[in-house]
Amino acid sequence: MCRIIGYFIIVQLLSTFHGYAQPTPGKEKIVISLPAEYRWKSQNIPKDTKGIRGTSYAIRGKDAQQAPVQMVTVTTIDKRYYPMRAEGSPQEKLEFEKAGCPDASLDVVDKKVVEGRTAILYAIKNTKSAEGDCGSAVLLTYVAEGPTALHTIELAIPTSHFTQDTYHQWCDTLLQSRIE
Repeated sequence: MCRIIGYFIIVQLLSTFHGYAQPTPGKEKIVISLPAEYRWKSQNIPKDTKGIRGTSYAIRGKDAQQAPVQMVTVTTIDKRYYPMRAEGSPQEKLEFEKAGCPDASLDVVDKKVVEGRTAILYAIKNTKSAEGDCGSAVLLTYVAEGPTALHTIELAIPTSHFTQDTYHQWCDTLLQSRIE
């Protein structure tokens, strides 16, 4: 009887630790639940290296032009090839955006550190979209460190569609993403 209980405890311990196993390098990804009121089409973004993987999600359908966000870009960078951290990412992105739009400003929406890994949600305001001028968009970015990779989710909200409800909806969407 003691032997059966011992085996049961060992099996329980192994199954408990199995759920906390780290993802295999190169297989880790971030999962985002995009708003269901739109149809989303995903497309892999070709990269020059296998250490960086990217996917873009674009809105499709008859009401696509009225959507506040047209595209969401997800990028995963393997730490074994590029040991990057999330900590300096907002300031680096702000400096990059300020090169084209000097009035760009940074707003850190949320920052968490769990088990030594950082996740930051930030907005860069008064920047430009791909086809617009300075001040035409708000860039919303979520950067999160996983066990084996750095993940970013990036989207632009044009100022013509920018409302506090839209802003909060996308902030909540990005914060609910998870690493697998």
